[in-house]
Amino acid sequence: MERSLLQRLAQHADRRGDRPAIFFRAGNDWETWTWAEYWDRARRAARGLRASGVGPGDRVLVLSSDVKSAVTAQLGLWTIGAIPAQLGLPDRLTNLDGFLDELHHTLRQLETNTLLVDRALTAMVSPRDDRRVLVVEDLMEGPAGDATDSQSVGGALLQLTSGSTGHPRAVLVPHDRLVRHLESISQRLPSSASSVGVSWLPLYHDMGLIGGLLYPCFNGFPVYLLSPLEFRRNPYFWLQTMSRVRATHTAAPPSGYAVCLRLAARALEDQLDLSSLGCAMIGAEPISPRLVRQFAEGFAPCSFRPEAFFPVYGLAEATVAVTFPEPLAPTRVDAIDRDQFELEGNARTAGDDRPRLEFVGVGSPLPGAEVSIRDGRGQDVPDRRVGEIWIRSDSLMEGYYGDADATARVLKDGWLDTGDLGYMASGVLFVTGRSKDLIITRGRNLVPSAIEEIVSSIPGVRKDCVAAVGVPSEERATERVCVVAETRADASGQTGLASAVRDELKVRGISVDRVIFVPPRTLPRTSSGKIKRQLIVQLLQSGVLAGPREAAGTR
Repeated sequence: MERSLLQRLAQHADRRGDRPAIFFRAGNDWETWTWAEYWDRARRAARGLRASGVGPGDRVLVLSSDVKSAVTAQLGLWTIGAIPAQLGLPDRLTNLDGFLDELHHTLRQLETNTLLVDRALTAMVSPRDDRRVLVVEDLMEGPAGDATDSQSVGGALLQLTSGSTGHPRAVLVPHDRLVRHLESISQRLPSSASSVGVSWLPLYHDMGLIGGLLYPCFNGFPVYLLSPLEFRRNPYFWLQTMSRVRATHTAAPPSGYAVCLRLAARALEDQLDLSSLGCAMIGAEPISPRLVRQFAEGFAPCSFRPEAFFPVYGLAEATVAVTFPEPLAPTRVDAIDRDQFELEGNARTAGDDRPRLEFVGVGSPLPGAEVSIRDGRGQDVPDRRVGEIWIRSDSLMEGYYGDADATARVLKDGWLDTGDLGYMASGVLFVTGRSKDLIITRGRNLVPSAIEEIVSSIPGVRKDCVAAVGVPSEERATERVCVVAETRADASGQTGLASAVRDELKVRGISVDRVIFVPPRTLPRTSSGKIKRQLIVQLLQSGVLAGPREAAGTR
């Protein structure tokens, strides 16, 4: 077994060097790297990094708006044995100073002062006494250097968890575990000489980095990488590209597929052909059975096969993937008795005349992984009993970097407490929700308490009188992020206050769908003073909290 992905890349460069490996969008065309060029660029970047003083074991924060630069940085850092951590830019950067403050917090958290950026960002993040800024394009000016043996061992990457977006935790994944994980993924999701990938997911997202970039690299098939910004501007181009290049593999959160529903008629008119897709991976957010059906029906005239959907479950703490279905197997949707579920915690099959809930099966554990459903006492529960999802895997993280306490809270006796709820049925996992009020939206896991702390610090908002909740949206196939805050400001003052809330959250990469202001002492609380988040969700769904006070903060 290879000790690192770089060894596999070097093999590809040696054995199939002149074949296409990766495509980047360049204006209205594509820039192509062969496998030999892929490996050459990694070593050229490594030489430039080494000349700049970066060495084995160094942690480097990567901030890039350009996909090609992000890939170059990732591979170059690995080639010299450094440990990259990809950081995402907010969708709209309206508070540069706040973003830079958060950037410096992340640098301190990773115990580094080195930031690697693309040239387009140099004006925004210039060097200073406590921050060394390297530019990816400048590293490529010299010839290729040699890979160091250090790249084979130690940390492969630090994944900044989307779950702790107030101050993200960094998940440390070693090289050997990453390789083992890619082997497990490849066993359950085989590829072939005719495989072609298309991905628009950002590389700071675990599904984008490992599923979009590293899985094709590991298995030696080409991938077309689009920019996430390009997808947001023109999601139709994702569909066009898959049709044109005869894509076999792609991945997106449910919200990505939901955006494309309105494009089905256009796709039919343009005669797009999606028949080659054998894996349309879907995950990172709750998966709506209705969305799966709507997309399959809408794109059936384009020869999209319903069985191409590949619902998965995973998290950064497990490197990325925990469970996979069988390739090209019909999506399993479980219709369960709603009363049994809500009142008893049982997932019993619903009778024809019974109210029901539907959940999508996300497959069974990967090789080397185990799933345990436990009750509140830590005891395993039988099939179709809802409980806490615990996992054990040979690709689990070593821990949260620099946060032993947080690591100890979730890793116990080799098992990881995911914080999710679900049940098993005939070997298939069904995820039903979160045990800690986690908000999952647009592929990101948002912790309510982190959002509430940020908003509480804004002048005009009553401190500790804020609730952040996720309200399910069938239309968007994700959760709408809603912030309800108490304030004494009048209607005119709430307009500026809503903007302040949005700006402060955007600095940390958090987009909010609704900001609602209420008078002091409005938020419902328990007898011990805790805010009742689930009751607030119900009030939002019923419209009780919607009204004039919301107008300034609605998107």
